[in-house]
Amino acid sequence: MTEAKVNDRTTFNISISYLIQIILAIAAFVYGYASISEHIEKNDTEIKNLRVNQDTYIFPDIRTLEQKTIVLEKEVLVLQKEIEFYKKELQKQPTGK
Repeated sequence: MTEAKVNDRTTFNISISYLIQIILAIAAFVYGYASISEHIEKNDTEIKNLRVNQDTYIFPDIRTLEQKTIVLEKEVLVLQKEIEFYKKELQKQPTGK
């Protein structure tokens, strides 16, 4: 057998259909890589934004809500006591005319 030598006169024969398939495969890989890279960049930006929001001091809002909740709970307790008082008062009143 003769050994193949590669030089400046070496030729390579390939059919057009195979060439088109190779080009389409390369294009699909490039598109997939670009798409994945874009998703990673988008997620990275979103994570950075979430971390910035996480570091923001939001406790005053929570404390305000907690204070409002405590005030409302106190009002509910007062109203419950008043209802109990009025029920007892109604029971004490004579029902006869």
